[in-house]
Amino acid sequence: MLQVAAGEPEVHRGGELDAQLTIASLGGLGAVEVGLVCTEFYACAVTGGDGKRSRGTGSATAHEEWLAVDDTPGVHSVRLGVPAQAPFSYAGELLSFTWEVAARGRRRHRLDAQARHEISVLP
Repeated sequence: MLQVAAGEPEVHRGGELDAQLTIASLGGLGAVEVGLVCTEFYACAVTGGDGKRSRGTGSATAHEEWLAVDDTPGVHSVRLGVPAQAPFSYAGELLSFTWEVAARGRRRHRLDAQARHEISVLP
């Protein structure tokens, strides 16, 4: 139903990128949005059922911005901006930031339809 792609695989903080959203069919999609999402992954302590502690991974949304798109079938172009103060892409041992161009179609009483395309945000 939904496909999303970025015109360029890399963008600098404070820059803009073009995203292309393809809606193959509406198929019960409600409002359609395209956005830029940064997810932070971090190491954390986890206590198991036996009381032993181990290292796990948690996650949180570091940045998220969505734009409404006309919900008609076809290809739609959207220009998205990366905030200058936002984290840049980073893959560390204890902390990581990943960026994606994402599309979602909100559906009532069901999971949203989603499509994602990973990009790299440079400092």
